[in-house]
Amino acid sequence: MKSKSSALSAILALALMFAACGKSAPAPSGGVSATAQPAAEAPAPAATGLRTIADMANAWNALFSGNEKAINDYQGMPIMGLVTPPLAFAAAVQFDIMNPRNQDGRFTGKMMLAGHPGFLERAGSRLGFGYDDTLQKDGFGPLNKAGDRVAGKGSLVLDPGYFVWETFNERNGQKIQRDYTEFKRLADGSMICIALSGQAFDMRGEPASQDEAVFLHNGPGRYDFVIANGKTGPGFAAISFADKGDLDKAQALELLKAAGYVIEQSGGIQGGKLVLD
Repeated sequence: MKSKSSALSAILALALMFAACGKSAPAPSGGVSATAQPAAEAPAPAATGLRTIADMANAWNALFSGNEKAINDYQGMPIMGLVTPPLAFAAAVQFDIMNPRNQDGRFTGKMMLAGHPGFLERAGSRLGFGYDDTLQKDGFGPLNKAGDRVAGKGSLVLDPGYFVWETFNERNGQKIQRDYTEFKRLADGSMICIALSGQAFDMRGEPASQDEAVFLHNGPGRYDFVIANGKTGPGFAAISFADKGDLDKAQALELLKAAGYVIEQSGGIQGGKLVLD
Protein backbone atom coordinates (compact mmCIF):
# COMPACT_ATOMS: atom_id res chain seq x y z
CA MET A 1 0.00 0.00 0.00
CA LYS A 2 2.90 2.34 0.76
CA SER A 3 4.17 2.66 -2.81
CA LYS A 4 0.68 3.43 -4.17
CA SER A 5 0.02 6.02 -1.48
CA SER A 6 3.39 7.66 -2.06
CA ALA A 7 2.93 7.79 -5.84
CA LEU A 8 -0.50 9.39 -5.58
CA SER A 9 0.75 11.86 -2.99
CA ALA A 10 3.58 12.79 -5.37
CA ILE A 11 1.12 13.52 -8.20
CA LEU A 12 -0.94 15.80 -5.99
CA ALA A 13 2.18 17.45 -4.60
CA LEU A 14 3.36 18.21 -8.14
CA ALA A 15 0.05 19.87 -8.99
CA LEU A 16 0.15 21.87 -5.76
CA MET A 17 3.69 22.97 -6.54
CA PHE A 18 2.61 24.34 -9.91
CA ALA A 19 -0.32 26.11 -8.24
CA ALA A 20 2.01 27.65 -5.67
CA CYS A 21 4.37 28.81 -8.41
CA GLY A 22 1.46 30.40 -10.22
CA LYS A 23 0.38 32.29 -7.10
CA SER A 24 3.78 33.90 -6.83
CA ALA A 25 3.57 35.46 -10.30
CA PRO A 26 3.17 39.24 -10.42
CA ALA A 27 0.26 39.17 -12.85
CA PRO A 28 -1.61 36.76 -15.15
CA SER A 29 0.48 36.00 -18.25
CA GLY A 30 1.31 33.30 -20.76
CA GLY A 31 -2.08 33.37 -22.44
CA VAL A 32 -4.08 33.99 -19.26
CA SER A 33 -6.60 36.80 -19.45
CA ALA A 34 -8.54 38.46 -16.64
CA THR A 35 -11.56 40.73 -16.36
CA ALA A 36 -13.21 42.71 -13.57
CA GLN A 37 -9.92 42.71 -11.68
CA PRO A 38 -9.66 44.87 -8.52
CA ALA A 39 -6.39 46.14 -7.11
CA ALA A 40 -6.30 44.10 -3.91
CA GLU A 41 -6.57 40.42 -3.07
CA ALA A 42 -9.89 39.16 -1.77
CA PRO A 43 -9.55 38.42 1.97
CA ALA A 44 -9.70 34.86 3.25
CA PRO A 45 -12.75 34.03 5.39
CA ALA A 46 -11.73 34.43 9.02
CA ALA A 47 -13.40 31.14 9.98
CA THR A 48 -11.31 28.95 7.66
CA GLY A 49 -8.34 30.96 6.37
CA LEU A 50 -8.88 29.38 2.94
CA ARG A 51 -8.11 31.47 -0.14
CA THR A 52 -7.62 28.97 -2.95
CA ILE A 53 -8.37 25.47 -4.18
CA ALA A 54 -4.81 24.54 -3.20
CA ASP A 55 -5.55 25.66 0.37
CA MET A 56 -8.47 23.21 0.45
CA ALA A 57 -6.25 20.42 -0.88
CA ASN A 58 -3.57 21.24 1.68
CA ALA A 59 -6.14 21.13 4.49
CA TRP A 60 -7.01 17.55 3.49
CA ASN A 61 -3.33 16.59 3.10
CA ALA A 62 -2.44 18.00 6.53
CA LEU A 63 -5.01 15.69 8.13
CA PHE A 64 -4.04 12.77 5.91
CA SER A 65 -0.37 13.06 6.87
CA GLY A 66 -1.29 12.12 10.43
CA ASN A 67 -3.07 8.98 9.19
CA GLU A 68 -0.73 8.00 6.36
CA LYS A 69 1.40 5.65 8.45
CA ALA A 70 -1.61 3.62 9.56
CA ILE A 71 -2.76 3.35 5.94
CA ASN A 72 0.70 2.45 4.63
CA ASP A 73 1.23 -0.14 7.36
CA TYR A 74 -2.00 -1.98 6.53
CA GLN A 75 -1.06 -5.60 5.77
CA GLY A 76 -4.08 -6.61 3.72
CA MET A 77 -4.69 -6.11 0.00
CA PRO A 78 -4.21 -2.46 -1.00
CA ILE A 79 -7.41 -0.40 -0.73
CA MET A 80 -7.00 2.15 -3.49
CA GLY A 81 -10.23 3.95 -2.59
CA LEU A 82 -8.50 5.31 0.51
CA VAL A 83 -6.11 7.45 -1.54
CA THR A 84 -7.58 8.05 -5.01
CA PRO A 85 -10.42 10.56 -4.26
CA PRO A 86 -8.05 13.46 -3.40
CA LEU A 87 -6.64 13.23 -6.94
CA ALA A 88 -9.64 15.41 -7.85
CA PHE A 89 -7.59 18.25 -6.38
CA ALA A 90 -4.71 17.52 -8.79
CA ALA A 91 -6.88 18.72 -11.68
CA ALA A 92 -8.68 21.49 -9.82
CA VAL A 93 -5.65 23.27 -8.35
CA GLN A 94 -4.54 24.11 -11.91
CA PHE A 95 -7.26 26.78 -11.97
CA ASP A 96 -5.54 28.68 -9.14
CA ILE A 97 -2.77 29.60 -11.59
CA MET A 98 -5.27 31.60 -13.63
CA ASN A 99 -5.85 33.95 -10.69
CA PRO A 100 -2.43 34.39 -9.03
CA ARG A 101 -3.57 37.42 -6.98
CA ASN A 102 -6.75 35.76 -5.66
CA GLN A 103 -8.92 38.57 -6.98
CA ASP A 104 -12.61 38.74 -7.78
CA GLY A 105 -13.47 38.43 -11.48
CA ARG A 106 -13.31 35.95 -14.33
CA PHE A 107 -9.96 34.53 -15.44
CA THR A 108 -9.16 32.26 -18.37
CA GLY A 109 -6.12 30.32 -19.47
CA LYS A 110 -4.72 26.91 -20.29
CA MET A 111 -4.52 24.24 -17.58
CA MET A 112 -0.80 23.75 -16.98
CA LEU A 113 -0.83 19.96 -16.71
CA ALA A 114 -3.94 18.94 -18.65
CA GLY A 115 -3.56 21.49 -21.46
CA HIS A 116 -7.31 22.24 -21.67
CA PRO A 117 -8.51 25.84 -21.96
CA GLY A 118 -10.28 26.67 -18.71
CA PHE A 119 -11.72 29.41 -16.56
CA LEU A 120 -11.96 30.47 -12.94
CA GLU A 121 -14.56 32.87 -11.56
CA ARG A 122 -14.33 34.35 -8.08
CA ALA A 123 -16.90 36.41 -6.18
CA GLY A 124 -15.86 36.88 -2.56
CA SER A 125 -15.72 33.50 -0.87
CA ARG A 126 -17.23 31.62 -3.84
CA LEU A 127 -15.20 30.15 -6.70
CA GLY A 128 -16.40 28.47 -9.89
CA PHE A 129 -14.10 26.81 -12.42
CA GLY A 130 -14.09 24.39 -15.32
CA TYR A 131 -13.12 23.40 -18.84
CA ASP A 132 -14.77 21.97 -21.97
CA ASP A 133 -12.53 20.58 -24.70
CA THR A 134 -12.19 17.96 -27.45
CA LEU A 135 -9.33 15.45 -27.44
CA GLN A 136 -7.10 15.93 -30.47
CA LYS A 137 -5.42 12.53 -30.14
CA ASP A 138 -5.90 9.23 -28.37
CA GLY A 139 -5.08 9.17 -24.68
CA PHE A 140 -4.53 6.28 -22.30
CA GLY A 141 -7.02 3.42 -22.54
CA PRO A 142 -10.33 3.00 -24.37
CA LEU A 143 -12.04 5.87 -22.53
CA ASN A 144 -9.87 8.58 -24.10
CA LYS A 145 -10.03 8.66 -27.89
CA ALA A 146 -9.48 11.47 -30.38
CA GLY A 147 -12.73 13.35 -30.88
CA ASP A 148 -14.06 12.65 -27.38
CA ARG A 149 -15.48 15.63 -25.53
CA VAL A 150 -13.91 16.09 -22.10
CA ALA A 151 -15.33 18.54 -19.58
CA GLY A 152 -15.11 19.47 -15.93
CA LYS A 153 -17.04 21.85 -13.70
CA GLY A 154 -16.44 22.69 -10.06
CA SER A 155 -17.05 25.06 -7.21
CA LEU A 156 -15.50 25.94 -3.87
CA VAL A 157 -17.14 27.84 -1.04
CA LEU A 158 -14.25 29.00 1.15
CA ASP A 159 -16.40 29.21 4.28
CA PRO A 160 -17.00 26.53 5.54
CA GLY A 161 -14.75 24.86 2.94
CA TYR A 162 -16.98 22.96 0.52
CA PHE A 163 -15.49 21.66 -2.74
CA VAL A 164 -17.43 20.06 -5.62
CA TRP A 165 -15.81 18.71 -8.80
CA GLU A 166 -17.45 16.78 -11.66
CA THR A 167 -15.84 15.58 -14.90
CA PHE A 168 -17.01 13.50 -17.83
CA ASN A 169 -15.89 12.05 -21.17
CA GLU A 170 -18.48 12.02 -23.94
CA ARG A 171 -18.41 10.10 -27.22
CA ASN A 172 -21.03 10.44 -29.95
CA GLY A 173 -23.25 12.36 -27.55
CA GLN A 174 -23.12 9.68 -24.84
CA LYS A 175 -21.22 9.91 -21.56
CA ILE A 176 -18.75 7.03 -21.32
CA GLN A 177 -17.00 8.09 -18.11
CA ARG A 178 -18.01 10.38 -15.26
CA ASP A 179 -16.59 11.32 -11.86
CA TYR A 180 -18.24 13.32 -9.10
CA THR A 181 -16.36 14.31 -5.93
CA GLU A 182 -17.15 16.45 -2.90
CA PHE A 183 -14.99 17.46 0.07
CA LYS A 184 -16.35 19.34 3.05
CA ARG A 185 -14.63 20.76 6.12
CA LEU A 186 -16.58 20.20 9.34
CA ALA A 187 -16.86 22.44 12.38
CA ASP A 188 -14.39 20.27 14.37
CA GLY A 189 -11.73 20.67 11.64
CA SER A 190 -12.09 17.15 10.24
CA MET A 191 -13.13 16.65 6.61
CA ILE A 192 -15.50 14.33 4.79
CA CYS A 193 -15.45 13.20 1.16
CA ILE A 194 -17.84 11.44 -1.18
CA ALA A 195 -16.40 10.26 -4.52
CA LEU A 196 -18.48 8.59 -7.22
CA SER A 197 -17.18 7.30 -10.54
CA GLY A 198 -18.73 5.34 -13.38
CA GLN A 199 -17.76 4.15 -16.83
CA ALA A 200 -19.35 2.39 -19.78
CA PHE A 201 -16.35 0.26 -20.81
CA ASP A 202 -13.81 -1.95 -19.09
CA MET A 203 -10.07 -1.51 -19.65
CA ARG A 204 -10.21 -3.85 -22.68
CA GLY A 205 -12.76 -1.58 -24.33
CA GLU A 206 -15.63 -4.03 -23.88
CA PRO A 207 -19.05 -2.61 -22.90
CA ALA A 208 -19.39 -2.95 -19.13
CA SER A 209 -21.37 -0.48 -17.02
CA GLN A 210 -19.75 -0.18 -13.62
CA ASP A 211 -19.38 2.41 -10.91
CA GLU A 212 -17.78 2.88 -7.49
CA ALA A 213 -18.67 5.00 -4.48
CA VAL A 214 -16.22 5.99 -1.74
CA PHE A 215 -16.92 7.80 1.53
CA LEU A 216 -14.06 9.08 3.69
CA HIS A 217 -13.93 10.90 7.02
CA ASN A 218 -10.44 12.25 7.63
CA GLY A 219 -9.41 13.70 11.00
CA PRO A 220 -6.80 13.37 13.76
CA GLY A 221 -6.43 9.63 14.38
CA ARG A 222 -9.50 9.01 12.23
CA TYR A 223 -9.91 7.73 8.69
CA ASP A 224 -13.35 6.16 8.45
CA PHE A 225 -14.20 4.74 5.04
CA VAL A 226 -16.89 2.99 3.03
CA ILE A 227 -16.25 1.56 -0.44
CA ALA A 228 -19.09 0.26 -2.56
CA ASN A 229 -19.67 -0.93 -6.13
CA GLY A 230 -22.55 -0.67 -8.57
CA LYS A 231 -23.48 -1.46 -12.17
CA THR A 232 -25.09 1.80 -13.26
CA GLY A 233 -22.14 3.22 -15.14
CA PRO A 234 -21.70 6.95 -15.81
CA GLY A 235 -25.42 7.59 -15.34
CA PHE A 236 -25.21 7.19 -11.55
CA ALA A 237 -27.17 9.63 -9.38
CA ALA A 238 -24.89 12.13 -7.62
CA ILE A 239 -24.88 12.07 -3.82
CA SER A 240 -24.27 15.51 -2.28
CA PHE A 241 -23.60 16.70 1.25
CA ALA A 242 -25.76 19.70 0.33
CA ASP A 243 -28.76 17.35 0.25
CA LYS A 244 -27.72 14.59 2.68
CA GLY A 245 -25.97 16.65 5.37
CA ASP A 246 -22.69 15.97 7.14
CA LEU A 247 -22.60 12.18 6.89
CA ASP A 248 -20.76 9.85 9.22
CA LYS A 249 -19.70 6.31 8.32
CA ALA A 250 -22.88 4.63 9.57
CA GLN A 251 -25.06 7.05 7.63
CA ALA A 252 -22.95 6.65 4.50
CA LEU A 253 -23.30 2.86 4.72
CA GLU A 254 -27.07 3.04 4.87
CA LEU A 255 -27.28 5.70 2.18
CA LEU A 256 -25.18 3.73 -0.30
CA LYS A 257 -27.11 0.52 0.38
CA ALA A 258 -30.38 2.37 -0.20
CA ALA A 259 -28.98 3.73 -3.48
CA GLY A 260 -28.41 0.17 -4.71
CA TYR A 261 -24.68 -0.12 -4.13
CA VAL A 262 -23.07 -3.30 -2.83
CA ILE A 263 -20.74 -2.56 0.09
CA GLU A 264 -17.26 -3.90 -0.62
CA GLN A 265 -15.38 -2.70 2.45
CA SER A 266 -15.70 -0.37 5.41
CA GLY A 267 -13.48 0.40 8.35
CA GLY A 268 -11.27 3.00 9.94
CA ILE A 269 -8.36 3.63 12.27
CA GLN A 270 -8.44 2.07 15.74
CA GLY A 271 -5.53 2.22 18.13
CA GLY A 272 -3.29 3.65 15.42
CA LYS A 273 -4.02 0.82 13.00
CA LEU A 274 -6.26 0.61 9.95
CA VAL A 275 -8.87 -2.09 10.48
CA LEU A 276 -11.85 -3.43 8.56
CA ASP A 277 -15.33 -3.63 10.07
